[in-house]
Amino acid sequence: FAQFIFFIGLSVLSRNPEIPRPVRFNMQQALLLDIALVFPSLLGQLPFPMPGVLVNSGSNFVFLALVGSVGYSVVSNLTGKIPDKIPIVSEAAGSSI
Repeated sequence: FAQFIFFIGLSVLSRNPEIPRPVRFNMQQALLLDIALVFPSLLGQLPFPMPGVLVNSGSNFVFLALVGSVGYSVVSNLTGKIPDKIPIVSEAAGSSI
């Protein structure tokens, strides 16, 4: 339940114009990456059985993409750049703030 409250809080704060744009951009990217983590678990709960290899491969891919995205974002922020080169996620985050 606390994760849901935290998710809603970040969502509301990312639309607050008083917060600097880079912070709001990073919050929105974090929200979108959190949503992306849900999709592999949804694949495993489909009414028809999915091959285990497909579900595991999808989960591993999303996890590794998440680790790469977070690493890229941390390094970009530490060097003073906005991490806006993550495909799909950066475009969606930029258009929603």
